[in-house]
Amino acid sequence: MGTIRELSEKLLSGEASIREHHPFLPSGELEEIADGVAFFHWFANFSAVKTAEGLVMVDTGMTAGGTDVVAMLRRYSPARVNSAIYTHGDVDHVAGMHAIALEAGKNRAARPRVVGHRAIAAHLDRYRRTAAYDLAVHRRQFASRAAEWPAEFVYPDTYFDHQFNLAAGSHRFECHYARGATDDSCWVYLPQGKVLFAGDFIIWAAPAAGNPSGALCYAREWAEALRAMAKSGAEVMVPGHGLPVFGAIRIRQVLNETAEYLQSIYDQALKLLNDGAPLDIALNEVTPPAALADRPYLRAIYDEPEYIVRNVYRLEGGWYDGRPSHLKPATMAEQGQEITALAGGTSQLVARAMSRFNAGDLKLAAHLIDWAYAAAPDDPAVNHARMQMYGTRAEQSQALITRGVFKAAQHESAAKIGLAGADEKN
Repeated sequence: MGTIRELSEKLLSGEASIREHHPFLPSGELEEIADGVAFFHWFANFSAVKTAEGLVMVDTGMTAGGTDVVAMLRRYSPARVNSAIYTHGDVDHVAGMHAIALEAGKNRAARPRVVGHRAIAAHLDRYRRTAAYDLAVHRRQFASRAAEWPAEFVYPDTYFDHQFNLAAGSHRFECHYARGATDDSCWVYLPQGKVLFAGDFIIWAAPAAGNPSGALCYAREWAEALRAMAKSGAEVMVPGHGLPVFGAIRIRQVLNETAEYLQSIYDQALKLLNDGAPLDIALNEVTPPAALADRPYLRAIYDEPEYIVRNVYRLEGGWYDGRPSHLKPATMAEQGQEITALAGGTSQLVARAMSRFNAGDLKLAAHLIDWAYAAAPDDPAVNHARMQMYGTRAEQSQALITRGVFKAAQHESAAKIGLAGADEKN
């Protein structure tokens, strides 16, 4: 039994902690998980399959920590890359293709064929339009201030709409379109070896169906796709993040329970939407199934269930959250000045925020300090309190995205009072 498989079994059985082996922390390890199928455990996983016509990759990873995909790939095989399949257009799954294409050019070999869903082109176009924003989100989300954003992407040569079979020698890669975390996603099944490449439909965490800084996600269709995958007969499953899952029974359990988790949140949110409940009520009433929330592959360590609720409301009901004042709101600075005046001044508002904070009501304390910061963004007392509050909220947050947002606010206020970098270790 290989090291990766062994650790996967330990995580599933509870012998190892998923928080200690976070799915978004790459090890750089590779292992052959089926005959001629190599798995690369990276920031976003990628795979290489040996065929009679060269390597076929499923996803291509991205450069991270100075290591590019080609260097990792050549530890496994010197064969030319025949084709690559994108499971979707997220940067961590497609950006490595640039280095692969450059290698082909240096070797005077044909550039590998790239296959992806038709909507990937629009996804990559959006990345190019919003590059500065995406870089800021990436740095905040993954606490990597030195991270860079690709200037160019390799677009697919072959697009498909619903289903496509890529043939390479005797191997057949069955690509199935389904909307999930993105509108350009697919999952891939390789009958030889019974290997399922799930992409970001499975990430060893609660499904990322509501990233606060991302495009729309599709929880209902995601659940449908998972149930379809569960019928594939796969005996090895490669997720978009985290470790492979081995064994048909285990794979069906992971897929079906993830589908149940998503469907439950979607159904609860939709009912509240139809009942006329404002978004803030839904955020506090919808909960994932208690029996599933503690599964090692469904912990809220990246996204959070309430973010999925937000996305369901946005997708099915638009951006209006049910509060009339939010339809055409005053600016936060105007609100902050009014609340400050009502409180009797900035010091009184900060004192009230700290009172709520010390009482353990971090959510309400954060609202109060946000108003104070909006009214007086350079006030040292405001920034000291804000730094303390969001530092504490970050420490208490298990979800990577949540922690990143709170840490960014903490560092912003630290910089205002000359303490930038003081808490970088966190």
